[in-house]
Amino acid sequence: MELWLVEIAKAFMRFLANPLLYWFLIIALLASTSRIKYERRQFGQKIFPILDEVYGYRRKSMVFGLILSLLLLLLGVVLEPLMLIGLVIVTILLSISRRFTWLSTAYTFGITAIILLFLPLYESWLPTFLQVEISTLSWVSFTVIMGLFLIFEAFISGRIIQDQTFPELFKSPRGKTIGQHRFKKIMIIPTLMIWPIGGLELNIDWWPVLEWQGEQFGLIIFPFIIGIEHVFKSALPQKMMKRMSHYLLLLGLVVVAISLVGYFVEIAVIMGVAVALIGREWITYRFRRQDSQGEPFFNPINNGIKVLAVLPESPAVDMGLGVGDRITKVNGLAVSGVNDFYQALQENRAFCKLDVLDERGEVRFVQRALYQNEHHELGVIFSVSHDERVG
Repeated sequence: MELWLVEIAKAFMRFLANPLLYWFLIIALLASTSRIKYERRQFGQKIFPILDEVYGYRRKSMVFGLILSLLLLLLGVVLEPLMLIGLVIVTILLSISRRFTWLSTAYTFGITAIILLFLPLYESWLPTFLQVEISTLSWVSFTVIMGLFLIFEAFISGRIIQDQTFPELFKSPRGKTIGQHRFKKIMIIPTLMIWPIGGLELNIDWWPVLEWQGEQFGLIIFPFIIGIEHVFKSALPQKMMKRMSHYLLLLGLVVVAISLVGYFVEIAVIMGVAVALIGREWITYRFRRQDSQGEPFFNPINNGIKVLAVLPESPAVDMGLGVGDRITKVNGLAVSGVNDFYQALQENRAFCKLDVLDERGEVRFVQRALYQNEHHELGVIFSVSHDERVG
């Protein structure tokens, strides 16, 4: 029992010593501060709080990490230290640009796998303890885990809500200011795995992947990092990400299936890596192209004004306003632009009533008393820049 407690403590120490843990905090902070500067420049105020890029997925990441840990431990799966070191280096390099698209496991695992395939070319330059032959079982385990993480990406992508995407503005070819949304999240998934170095020893024969009879092993908690980033301007981000999640789920399942075949046919492992990389890139290209060909969703309209975003904890939240809603009347006055909206609000500074059309065209009426020190613009963000509004 004492040995187990020591190895568990070592697993936590290895987790705390892993540079990915601190790189995750740094890159999330840099991305968040950059986004806040952009919001202040475009909208004149901060819309979402700092580190909102990690909001909403901490519990899901922990639960998935726990499930994956139990699965790997029950199967006796181990990843070679060289594989984990490769993941650390590749993850850091791919995230330097702060484009979380590159932090999909299809890229982090896939590029790491490609580099390790050329191991014989540079193996002599590595430290002695890393000069080991990567077994077929380790390759199969590595690519199966990649597929499982792709399935988790699909799960995350299909369950976003409206306060988990960030509003942005851009200029159309005709010079009009148009809104778009960016879904940008980064997650850390601590996963407990078997480590081939340690003082534990079990004589059991039910581990189906690796047999550890008489061999010593340890434990490690490895902080896998996953990032997702996509921009949408032709539709609500929830709808687009929901559709994308179906493709990601299919890709993840295919990668897992092909990788398992690699247990019997080694070339299938390489095929699994290729399918993950090409498939993930094709999904991104398909939706980017489809989005670019569609009409902007948040473009100016004649009858009403569309909500681009809603400030957290603002009167607009209490009124049930959401991204994509179209406000047609304010205090009984028809509005067709931002100036109309603000002027109509001044008609009654103690009470506000809105006529709202949702995406399906259904009409609803929302109203609320307004109190002193509350946001004077209800906390609604439209597709107009701060300079245009104050000008």
